[in-house]
Amino acid sequence: MNRKVVVKRLKKKEVGREIVISDIHGNLSLYQRLLQKIDYKKGEDRLILLGDLVEKGPQNLQLVRFVMQQVESEDVHCITGNCDFVAKNILYNYRLPFLKSVLSVRKNSLIHEMASEIGIEMDRMDMDEFAYALRKAFLKELSFLNDLPHVIETETTIYAHAAIENEETFGDDFREVMASPFFFTRPVSFHKKVVVGHIPVSEYCDSIARFDPLFDGTKNIYSIDGGNMVKSAGQLNALIFEKDHCMSVHIEDQPVYRVVRDVNPSIQIPFYINFNQGKIDVLEEQEQQALVYSEHHHRQFWIDRAFVKTFGNDLKGTDYTNYHIPLKKGEHVHVVFTYSNKAQVKKNGFLGWAFLEDLEPV
Repeated sequence: MNRKVVVKRLKKKEVGREIVISDIHGNLSLYQRLLQKIDYKKGEDRLILLGDLVEKGPQNLQLVRFVMQQVESEDVHCITGNCDFVAKNILYNYRLPFLKSVLSVRKNSLIHEMASEIGIEMDRMDMDEFAYALRKAFLKELSFLNDLPHVIETETTIYAHAAIENEETFGDDFREVMASPFFFTRPVSFHKKVVVGHIPVSEYCDSIARFDPLFDGTKNIYSIDGGNMVKSAGQLNALIFEKDHCMSVHIEDQPVYRVVRDVNPSIQIPFYINFNQGKIDVLEEQEQQALVYSEHHHRQFWIDRAFVKTFGNDLKGTDYTNYHIPLKKGEHVHVVFTYSNKAQVKKNGFLGWAFLEDLEPV
């Protein structure tokens, strides 16, 4: 398999907007709602999709077909992400035993949907025969994903799914631009704007979790993955460039609640436990809570047991926040989930918690 980084070069968008969306993950309905919210105009706006079109969401095959039509008839351009690699697995019979192990625990997948559409089951077939059947039925869709470039470059901007190694060759291996983690924290800077997805932006948060795009002006890097279909508090982000201006718009799926009274929490020192730094040690357990220690935060604290989960050999307190979010009567918030007498909520892209008695469903 050729592992060279494939680059697509476009002329700078001189008139109209250049809209960037990352990590749709098979959520076609949310993607369409976001396009409607930003008033996307065919023929006027340019749309760049930063990879991970598929996997983890409920409408993978529909999403691929919808985007294929967009690319054919509109100013729409896509790059490939690590989750889109499932197309190469099937096309090239590449690491099929590994693919099978992934799909056995991944409920929502493009591959499952393809198999269902033609009435076959992965567990009842040899994987070589299974891949052949999918190639025969879905060559057009698989080839579309397979042929996507790894990088899009204009005179002013470089777009990649996860990272670039430099501004000249971008990387020596497609994995470097498609799957490298935590690019936003690297001690690098670039002359051109570099826009990436891949890692939910909340993974860069320690105090108050935020899901809107991040920008570091000293590095000239934008990170825009809102954690859609990956985080329970995730959202789908659009980054919009127009002339010398930049703005972001997001949309989310969580249920909407109305605030019934003003909430002005006392002064606090907020902290947030992301997934990658979420390892905890349980010191004491009660019926609903556990006393835990976080090495990353160098502190111990009580946490609701709903947040204590096992990942491999580790216990993690993933996505816990102590941030009691300020609220105003009549405001709308999105409820991520409820626990005991509280709810984890999102307001304007920020994550916090509120008492259930302060909220009512819309």
